[in-house]
Amino acid sequence: MTERSGWLDAVESELRAAGRDLEVPPARDLTVAVQQQLEGRALRRPQRRGLGVGTLHRRPGRRAVLVVVAAFLAALIAAPQGRAVIVHVFRFAGVELRQGPGPVRSPVSTPSLPGERPMSLEQARHQVSFPILVPAALSRPAEVVVSDGGRVVSLIYRRTPYGLVRMDEFAGHVDQVYFEKFGHFGNATEVKVNGRNGLWLKGPQELVYVTRDGTPAIASARLTTGNTLIWSTPRVALRLEGNLGQIAALAIADSAH
Repeated sequence: MTERSGWLDAVESELRAAGRDLEVPPARDLTVAVQQQLEGRALRRPQRRGLGVGTLHRRPGRRAVLVVVAAFLAALIAAPQGRAVIVHVFRFAGVELRQGPGPVRSPVSTPSLPGERPMSLEQARHQVSFPILVPAALSRPAEVVVSDGGRVVSLIYRRTPYGLVRMDEFAGHVDQVYFEKFGHFGNATEVKVNGRNGLWLKGPQELVYVTRDGTPAIASARLTTGNTLIWSTPRVALRLEGNLGQIAALAIADSAH
């Protein structure tokens, strides 16, 4: 992959920050709404000690970035193709959801993540930089797999009332993507897990692991089993997959400590 320029990183950072505050109105008002949201965000920004209202005017670089962001968003959402990009890609807790078909799946019956290494739960806890949560509702996993140099931990449960259940865990960095899922957004429902936002995906979805450099590992492409629950804590993001219903999945997630 080619190295991105600094200004593009700055634009992406502002897009992410502005996106958290944007409320998207009907398509006919999108351009005006984006400009109003960006202006309102600058006015609502809390003042730091020793900084006055005129601080923003003394940061021409940031103002220039905001202008570029506003122009970029206005141009993007003004075109049908741009609106399609926004509507068809959604990121949540390290998982990027894309509406539509995924890549050709691996012919292997159980495709693996890069660098998978089975080990004990205790060994795995020494291999990763984030806490590994174990759901009390399922007890200890039958198998623990650490992948991609400690980037992902998978807990495999083979004998449960729901059949095979898999829970993938990874560091909860908002700016990183660990998995891409391909399907239909109509199958996604917002839920609450221990008071935090979660996402319930009904039905099998095509899943692909994304490497550290942002490249999809096509060899890992597979069709998920049953339904999927995605949620996060302050330090770890998780996805629970199996032939289980929403109530059972939430109970398992609530018991993860």
